[in-house]
Amino acid sequence: MTPEDNLSLSMEFLTLAVAWGLIPLIMGGLVVVARSLVAKAEGAERVTAARAGWWAGLLLFVLYFVHSLPSFRPPDPLSVGTLSLGLWPILLGAVLGFGLLWGLSFLSAARVGGLVVLLLTVAGMGSLHTYVFLEDRGEWLVAGVLGGALGALLHLIVFPGNLTGSKEGEDENSPPGGMGAYRV
Repeated sequence: MTPEDNLSLSMEFLTLAVAWGLIPLIMGGLVVVARSLVAKAEGAERVTAARAGWWAGLLLFVLYFVHSLPSFRPPDPLSVGTLSLGLWPILLGAVLGFGLLWGLSFLSAARVGGLVVLLLTVAGMGSLHTYVFLEDRGEWLVAGVLGGALGALLHLIVFPGNLTGSKEGEDENSPPGGMGAYRV
């Protein structure tokens, strides 16, 4: 084998690992985060809102799943195809993810916590289903969801206490507002 063959083989392996390992893991992670928000919700209103958001997200996913059945294709893990994530949907998703968390810091957690759970559930399940099982991989959807996750993480990096309701130097275990009752 020549060095070029080794490099080519390494790139194919790396591409397959990212395309069929890391990307689905990130999408599935959104569902795990949504479920953990439901499990960690405190207070009757927040628990009700989080559970309703979870079930509404599942319902929306089922509707999307049934709607997309004509485009179903079995996954081919040895093929990456022509997946190409555009810059605009990634940027749009990042801005929306950042803006969503920024906006949540001003709203009542009991009222929007369920909405956050709903969005995370349907975005994670829907994008994972689209990515793995549909002929048209929905590059805009995949790029938007990955960008949204990036934007939300950037918000948590820049404003780590915003969603817990705590300010720097305050006790983070007793947040007065924000998403703190969901123990983000």
